[in-house]
Amino acid sequence: MDVILHAGRERSVLRRHPWILSGAVANVAPAAAAQPGAWVRVLSHGGEVLGFGYLSPASQLRVRLVAFGKDEPAEGWLAERIAVAVARRNDEPLLRDTDAVRLVNAEGDGLPGLVADRYGDVVVVKLMSAGMLARRESIANALCEATGAAAGYERPDAAAARREGMPTRQGVLWGELPSAPVPIREGRRCYRVDCVDGQKTGFYLDQRDARDLVERLADGRRMLDLFAYTGGFSVAAAVGGARSVTAVDSSQPALALAAEHLEGRLPADALRLVRQDAFGFVREDEGEYDLIVVDPPPLARNRGDVRRAARAYKDVTLHALRRASPGARLLAFSCSHHMGAELFRKVIFGASVDAARPLRVLAQLGQPVDHAVALDHPEGAYLTGFLLEA
Repeated sequence: MDVILHAGRERSVLRRHPWILSGAVANVAPAAAAQPGAWVRVLSHGGEVLGFGYLSPASQLRVRLVAFGKDEPAEGWLAERIAVAVARRNDEPLLRDTDAVRLVNAEGDGLPGLVADRYGDVVVVKLMSAGMLARRESIANALCEATGAAAGYERPDAAAARREGMPTRQGVLWGELPSAPVPIREGRRCYRVDCVDGQKTGFYLDQRDARDLVERLADGRRMLDLFAYTGGFSVAAAVGGARSVTAVDSSQPALALAAEHLEGRLPADALRLVRQDAFGFVREDEGEYDLIVVDPPPLARNRGDVRRAARAYKDVTLHALRRASPGARLLAFSCSHHMGAELFRKVIFGASVDAARPLRVLAQLGQPVDHAVALDHPEGAYLTGFLLEA
């Protein structure tokens, strides 16, 4: 099947960008074969073969390219690319101190719409494009072969399924999923991951480097962990020798798991777990903290959310600064590529001015090596963080 582009719309493909939007498509032939996930050849308006990929006829993101140029990928390319992605993580020296890593990072590994995370002996998969959804069995077989993991589990992505015009599915892909949360380790830190109902694929693996940083900074500090989830940053602070930890999240199940993670790490009077909306908590709290982490869930899921998200980020950062001791360290994060580093920095600056708290930027933070971004696909750089000194 061929997807023919409008005249002049081939520029992004020639620059190896893997997305073709619906407005760039002039024709799909034969139209009767335009099924979700169909394998297509992409042609310029003049008939030049530009690349190959998967069709998403219901989505604004009409084609995801997996190969560029006139030569079609050889049979078995999907399994081979998965094997290469897994081998990269196995060979990466920066990942040797953990058994929880992202094995496949979608466009970052030339596999648009596929995410696979490993937690110990369990691989959790998200299929977020029609092309990957249509190849579920092949993907499961390739991941099982490449990892040797005892179990594979598919997590649904309702938003992606609606966008792609395909049904959601959740369940075991191979093996038998443990009935209890899966234990993982990151250096001296230990966690338990709910692979079935936890956020994302169960845990925020993309904040591993930031947790390492918190562990190094925590000694003797009073720590405030806003949007704590299951206590990833709180555990890092406790392991690093924090004087006290206050963890705030609106989810009771998440806080219950955080309590398990923190058990025995701190004296009882040095740990406070607060079930409350973090925006409300930081407005009302009267404590003073030397180390503050502000890591909300995605607030700008699309371009239309950016203005509202900027106000929310500014508000929570402003009130966090009012709780910061002189010389406190603040880690502030945004996890949406629509809220880029430049805009996020301006938002933090606005909060600093309104709080009358000048800040020094000590470091800009991003995604760890297992969440690598293809240079051809800047949209993959979704995580922005700043380490600040008040």
